Amino acid sequence: MPNDELLVEILECQSDTKVVHITLNSPETLNSLTINMVNEISNLLDDWEVDPQIKMVFISGSGKKAFCAGGDIRALYESMCSPEGPVFAETFFESEYRLDYKLHKFSKPIISVLDGIVMGGGAGLMFSSSYKIATERTKFAMPEIGVGLFPDVGFTSLIKDLPQGLGLFIMLTATQLNAADMGFCNLTDGLLSSENIDQFFLDILNITWQDEADENLNLLGSLINSNFYKENTKSFASSKVKEELEMIQSMTNENDLVKVVENIMNNSIEDEWYKRGKESLKRGSPTSAHLIWLQCLNSLNFSLKEVFQFELNLAIQVTRMGDFKEGIRALLIDKDNKPKWKYDAITDVPPEWIKMHTDPAWQKNPLEDL
Repeated sequence: MPNDELLVEILECQSDTKVVHITLNSPETLNSLTINMVNEISNLLDDWEVDPQIKMVFISGSGKKAFCAGGDIRALYESMCSPEGPVFAETFFESEYRLDYKLHKFSKPIISVLDGIVMGGGAGLMFSSSYKIATERTKFAMPEIGVGLFPDVGFTSLIKDLPQGLGLFIMLTATQLNAADMGFCNLTDGLLSSENIDQFFLDILNITWQDEADENLNLLGSLINSNFYKENTKSFASSKVKEELEMIQSMTNENDLVKVVENIMNNSIEDEWYKRGKESLKRGSPTSAHLIWLQCLNSLNFSLKEVFQFELNLAIQVTRMGDFKEGIRALLIDKDNKPKWKYDAITDVPPEWIKMHTDPAWQKNPLEDL
């Protein structure tokens, strides 16, 4: 693996018990996931699951800026520009979703230490973790509307569990959540000051981990909630989502996407938080907005396996349709921030165009064997 982009450390704890610490080690790309990283983590999980000494797996990111900001978006762009078509993109999305599903179903606890930016592929690691720890630097968002994609990596399954209307709002507006927001929404389980992360990993060594996953999660919770660590989180910023939830729900409580968008755009509150969201929605892909609406409609209906199958089909069709390629070009390649979406407005997008995104991308979905 080039440049040691994945660091793996086996930590020796009490009574011959062990835990694993994975560090995503590509700070120059905000620890974005490459396909090599995805495949290596997946292979290592297979080994660790059958090792009786290893009791849990911790995942963190290198540097102070990000846990993980997404996937290898430049490689995806190059794939979509290839004369052979987005073959690599299909392989990447399938591998990433397989890893996320494996993490969801892993028999031992997966712990994510979410210090810094958490987006895209990093959000997938977070969603599939058994215990999620936020810091004062945590910045979570699902900003895919801005690049013509949709919030994937299993997020469809979580929409129904968030406060009503919130999932739709943060997906349409790419709204950023802090640690308090995430705790309020039950997206995370514990808080940790970034200054205490090193001490936290030292304290882990002094615990005798058990064979049962639930017992280990209780031990972990007791450590995180001890007075030493809790005292250092009292200064964390409060939850803006909690403060604004009633307004958010009033804007999203509609049976029609166009009406929801009108409510958001017509919101006259003079608040930078809302202004940023409106600007993200205004600049975002109209097709992505419709796919987000479709995700919300399906959140209640799909099992986790069906969610990943649905999202993989949608992701592959997106790589073939054009807006995702154009979104990356405008944001990261040419950096003109002027994407030319296939449709100019949400009201212009025809139902048959959205149906093309949900039509089977292959004769058999590659994730049918999950």
